[in-house]
Amino acid sequence: MQTLTFEQIDGRLNAHRRLFVALVAYIARDAKGREFLEELVRDTEIVSDHEEDPGIEPDEGFAGQQIGDEEIQSIVRAALSRADAVEGFASKGAGRVAAAFKDGG
Repeated sequence: MQTLTFEQIDGRLNAHRRLFVALVAYIARDAKGREFLEELVRDTEIVSDHEEDPGIEPDEGFAGQQIGDEEIQSIVRAALSRADAVEGFASKGAGRVAAAFKDGG
């Protein structure tokens, strides 16, 4: 198997992230899907302070879990923003675009 360079790994991770944002934005178009995603942003997989004591210095497991949780929240927030922007365009801009084509313009 070929060893990937940092740039190749970075490019692939960015592609996965863009794909996830697009798919999650599509899910957000449905009211139940949007509700699920908003709950996902609020809920975290990180244990709260009162649930488990990670010690003075959290170990790599806690650090990795937090990084993953933050990335999930970042992807979902980006997707919700995209869905809002598309919805805003559809409700405001699309009517003007359709009218312009109807008027020949």
